[in-house]
Amino acid sequence: MALRPLARRIAAVVTDTRAELDSLVVRYAPVRGWPSELTDRIALAPDGELAYVAGVGRWLRMLRAARVRIDGDPYQICRDVARAAELARRCIGTTLELVVARRLERTLTLWTDSGVQHLGAVIDFAESGDGLLIRRRGGGPLLHVSRETLIRFESSAQERLEVVSVDVPRRCA
Repeated sequence: MALRPLARRIAAVVTDTRAELDSLVVRYAPVRGWPSELTDRIALAPDGELAYVAGVGRWLRMLRAARVRIDGDPYQICRDVARAAELARRCIGTTLELVVARRLERTLTLWTDSGVQHLGAVIDFAESGDGLLIRRRGGGPLLHVSRETLIRFESSAQERLEVVSVDVPRRCA
């Protein structure tokens, strides 16, 4: 059985943009196919990080596809997330070519003496003699759940598409 490719290109229309903390949230509606909506979170902080540089690049390609001109340094503009969102709102209705990748989001449900807990963004977990060790996305220390308090646990995975890149659509000759 052949697996679907991990990354593919989708034509999508920008439906909404808004500033949210230190990032720009952009919603897309694919022209056809699944899913009915995609959400992209473009990181515009911290300044100088690789995610910031990639986010400014994605924002610029989106503006270029919509033929929105900017005056000044794009990095300086993106330091003000509200201003970057204002310019990105001019892109609503523009068709872009998105590069999306399949991602599996693993969740873990724990039944303990204190109740039921749902943990998202689980990378890995292991059962040991004294309990359950859980590694979550974002780094940080391992989460330990003691065997004395743990009644039962269950893991599940959900597939989603993540926007990896935004490109100007290919034009027909």
